[in-house]
Amino acid sequence: MHNVYNTNDPEKLLDLKRLEADALLDILRTINQSELKIERLCRVAQNLLRAQLGVRKMAFFYEEQGRWVQGIRLGFSPFSEEAMLEFTPLSGTSPVTATLHPVLYQRGVEYIVPITNRGEASAFFLVAEFADSEVEARSDLIFIETLGHILAVAIQNRQLFQEKMAQEFLRKELEVAETIQQQLLISDFSRFDELDVYALNLAHHGVGGDFYDIIPKENGSIFLCIADVSGKGIGAALLMSNLQANLRALCARYQDLPTIIRELNQILYGITTGEKFVTLFLARVDPSTQTMTFVNAGHNYPVFVRNGVSSRLRTGCLLLGIMPDLTIEEETQAYGAGDLLFMFTDGVVEQTNATEEMFGSDRIVQELEHTQGRTAREVVEQLQATLSEFSGTEEANDDITMLGVKFL
Repeated sequence: MHNVYNTNDPEKLLDLKRLEADALLDILRTINQSELKIERLCRVAQNLLRAQLGVRKMAFFYEEQGRWVQGIRLGFSPFSEEAMLEFTPLSGTSPVTATLHPVLYQRGVEYIVPITNRGEASAFFLVAEFADSEVEARSDLIFIETLGHILAVAIQNRQLFQEKMAQEFLRKELEVAETIQQQLLISDFSRFDELDVYALNLAHHGVGGDFYDIIPKENGSIFLCIADVSGKGIGAALLMSNLQANLRALCARYQDLPTIIRELNQILYGITTGEKFVTLFLARVDPSTQTMTFVNAGHNYPVFVRNGVSSRLRTGCLLLGIMPDLTIEEETQAYGAGDLLFMFTDGVVEQTNATEEMFGSDRIVQELEHTQGRTAREVVEQLQATLSEFSGTEEANDDITMLGVKFL
């Protein structure tokens, strides 16, 4: 049955996000079975879209040796070469119109969803009859595009495996995974009127387990988060994506930080059974009272700076995912215009130089105590420059993430 995406109903949103994350994990497990043929992969994707989103009409085309091959066709009549010419030049999701796409429009196609890698389309989904509202359609199209990326990579991997190109196989998989992961991270910071925000995320293996998020609520409060999933590569990235989806749903549902942290920990423990863990810092900014309430779940201590004087935000609980129950404390900090909150992950602190000396947290604090008058972007970029100068030619050995917040 089709899940209804309703942002005014946090309970349904949480259930939907869990189902979507589980569905994507299931298909990742399925497509990683090397014996599956391309036809079977397409059938799995078709069944998932029918069951998860209730898509009644769909088609999927992928590239093979310079030509477009149809892998899925459900509810549509066969597509002619003339029809293909209407969607192959596109690089972004587009609604079908009678003016721009007369042949596809006549076929009943509602949306064209290109699956792109480095600006070039490697596959296309054509879909219709799948959503009951514009909001639901936007959510479903994101899911379809994400599934398309996974399916396109799987098909390319089969082709590369058949051609005995193992290195190219891995490179393409990581490139697309990196693209998907970067799309999950906020990059437009201009929409937060009460805060001056800037972030930097550098994954050590192209994809990684660091993430940050800024989640505004209708009541005016804003949630800030930075987290670090244990491990590296695709495994950490998958857990990170699941964590982010659940965190957003929980923040939409609750205002109380200990409740959010407690439920998030139980979800993570259920997934990892204690084999992986997450360090996380979560804050709720309330502009109406100019206060910030926070919980630090085993994360590197963020730094709060006022008039050149710094403090480290320690209050919270143990890291998440290692045990089913936690004792959680929260703390409330008043803030004023010009104050700075700076968050970071292990990769910053543990970066080494040629003599194997670590950058450490003290250098971060010293740098931040001289940031009066600077924007959040200037603070983050200055820290990045200082870190780069310190490390010299030494490569990073972990993901690096920084999130700077200047209160306005």
